[in-house]
Amino acid sequence: MAAPLGRPNMFSQVTNLHRTISQSRDICQNICRFNRLIKNVQVHGYSTFRSVSTGRKRWVTGVCAAVASSVFATGLAVRSVKALTNERPVSRSVKGIVDIGEQKFTLYQFQSCPYCCKVRATLDYFGFAYDVVEVNSVTKKQIKFSEYKKVPILVVDGKSGDSEFTLQFNDSSSIVSVLGSYVFDQTTPLTKLHTYYPGYKEKKGRKTVWDYPNKYFIMYGEFYDKKGDKPRNVSDKNANNSLTDDVRDERKWRKWTDDILMHTISPNVYRTPSESLEAFHHFSEWGEWDKNFSKFQQFFVVYVGALAMFFIGKLVKKRHNIKEDPRESLYDACDEWMEAVGTSPFLGGDQPNLADLSVYGALHSFEGCLAFNDLMSTHKVKAWYQRMEQQIYSHQGALLLKKSS
Repeated sequence: MAAPLGRPNMFSQVTNLHRTISQSRDICQNICRFNRLIKNVQVHGYSTFRSVSTGRKRWVTGVCAAVASSVFATGLAVRSVKALTNERPVSRSVKGIVDIGEQKFTLYQFQSCPYCCKVRATLDYFGFAYDVVEVNSVTKKQIKFSEYKKVPILVVDGKSGDSEFTLQFNDSSSIVSVLGSYVFDQTTPLTKLHTYYPGYKEKKGRKTVWDYPNKYFIMYGEFYDKKGDKPRNVSDKNANNSLTDDVRDERKWRKWTDDILMHTISPNVYRTPSESLEAFHHFSEWGEWDKNFSKFQQFFVVYVGALAMFFIGKLVKKRHNIKEDPRESLYDACDEWMEAVGTSPFLGGDQPNLADLSVYGALHSFEGCLAFNDLMSTHKVKAWYQRMEQQIYSHQGALLLKKSS
C-alpha cells in the first residue's frame, strides 16, 4: 500500500530545497541518458540512422535544443526555491456516470502507452470518474512516491467509516482484473480486493522485476452469465462447464494481448526514425504535453524519446521474432484475434469482455500514427474496433455495474 499523498507539508522550506536539488539531479541524469543513447547510435551503426534523410535536420536541431535547454534549466533549477503547490499535478479529469461513493481514482500514465490505454478503456467502459496524471517518460518524477517504477499506476483515495485510506494498484492486467472484480461484486470493497493482487519483486542483476501472479483472475463475479444479467446456477454441471470455458477464453486472450499483440506495436510505430519522430509529435499533441511539461522537458521527451524508441523497436523486433516487414506480424496478430471473435460482435458475445477491452486498448495506443492508418485501411479488424469505440465512449459497461449494485 502506498503512503497517503498530497497532504500539506509543514516543513515546506526544507522540502522545496530538496525538490530543487532533486530537479537538478534529474536533469543531469537526463543528459547522461542522452549520452548513452548517442553511444548506442554508434554501437548499432550510425550509417543506418544517417541513411534516412527525411527529418534528419529536425532530429539534429531537436536533440541539440533538448540538451541546451536541459543545461540552461539546470542553472535555473539550482537557483529556484519555488514550491510545488500540488503533490499530484492532475493533467485532466474524466467525468464518470456511476457513483463510487467516497472514492477517488487517479491514473498515472503515459498517454500513448498501450498498457495505460488498456486501463483507460476499462475505466471508460464501466463509466468510472478518474483524474489523469501524465508522467514524464524520461524523469518519471510524478511517480517518485512509488517503489514500482512503471505505468500505469492506479491510486484510490477513499474513506471507510471514520478512517481514510490510500490504495495503490500496479500492473495493467492486475488493475483491469481489480476493476472487473469490483464491477461484478461491489459488496467486496477495494480495500479487500487490494489484498488479492499481491506483487512480488525479484532482483535480476541491476533490474527489479515485479510479478503479479493473480493478474488475469477475476476474484468475484465469475458466476455471472455471459451477458452479466444473472448469476449462473453453480449446481448445474453444464452451466459450470460453460462458465469455465468463457472464463478460460477471456484469460487466454488477455494473456495473448500482453504476450503477442503488444510486441508487434513498437516495431511498427517506430519502424523508421522519421516514423518514430512523427509518432512522438503526435503523442505530444494527444497527451497535451505543452500543458503538463516545460518546453525543455517536452523537447527532450520528443526527440530523445523518439530516438530511444526507434532502437527499442529494433530490439523488440529481434527478441520476439517479428517479421522483416513488421506490418505483417501486426496483421497476422489481428487475423488471429478476428478468428477468435468469429461471427459475434465481440469476443464476449453481445457485449465486450475484459479481453476485448485489452485488445482495443493496445490498438488505440497508436491511433493517429501511420501504422494505425495502414491497419484500418486494409484489415477487417476496423469494424470490430469501431463497435468497441461505441461501447466504450457510451459507457455501456456501467449497465453491468448498476445491475450488480
